[in-house]
Amino acid sequence: MNHLSKKYRKRKILLSIVIVSALGLWIAQKVIPKKATSVKNAANQVEGKFYWTCPMHPQIHMDHPGECPICHMKLVKVSEQTKSEVQTDEKRTDVFASQAQLELLGVQRHHVEMMDLKAVIPVSGRLISSSAVAFQLYEQDLRYVHSGLKFKGESNTSPDEEILGTIRSVDTIVDPTSRTVRVIGSISKGPRGLIPETSFRGEVEIELKHKISIPESSVLHTGSREIVYLFGEGNRLKARAVKLGLKSEGFYEVLSGLSEGDVISSGPNFLIDSEAKIRGSND
Repeated sequence: MNHLSKKYRKRKILLSIVIVSALGLWIAQKVIPKKATSVKNAANQVEGKFYWTCPMHPQIHMDHPGECPICHMKLVKVSEQTKSEVQTDEKRTDVFASQAQLELLGVQRHHVEMMDLKAVIPVSGRLISSSAVAFQLYEQDLRYVHSGLKFKGESNTSPDEEILGTIRSVDTIVDPTSRTVRVIGSISKGPRGLIPETSFRGEVEIELKHKISIPESSVLHTGSREIVYLFGEGNRLKARAVKLGLKSEGFYEVLSGLSEGDVISSGPNFLIDSEAKIRGSND
């Protein structure tokens, strides 16, 4: 009888082990993946989507890590805002300030005017021979660049000696990944013994004649757009969206949003903007 009892207990223990193992397998197959998926989805909701960009060329957006096609720097991973977040902008109302308040804040009036600007567009590429170089140019800069413009730069093999040249041709096909076009330049002056296929870094010199221009200190970058504050009657300050072009020696070329003779604020505009957003949120 005692022998049968021991045998029964062994079978009971074995049956319990089988049941527990089966239950564990079911949990592993059904419950854990769902929890993992939930955790992953929650993480995705918190982190959002990502892309890789260049610290020096933020126009570059890649869906994988690698190097910048322009300067060959290592791309960095950043979070991408959703479309709704990009389109959403904080409400701003007009701000009224006395002259004494403006002086206390250090805000000044700036009259928008036409100016001649000298700008540079950074480029990088490679030497294709001892007398020619190929470099990449962003599509938004195409309107500034044409054959005959001067460029300067240096090769990695001779970083202390300047290379000078003239743009010979500009391609008309845009690379769909980097959104750049290829430019070919003829070298007019440079160090001896330039080696083909070595890296080139430099800049193209641009002259912008008679352009509406505003100081950098007048521009607020909100993330979704650029704004300035326009003076109206009675020291009334109103936010105005602007589209900017190239930057040159502390000034921006204005493509749209302002006219010659407009009066805008210059200085610590973030103080005005903070007040405008506070009032806007209370309306």
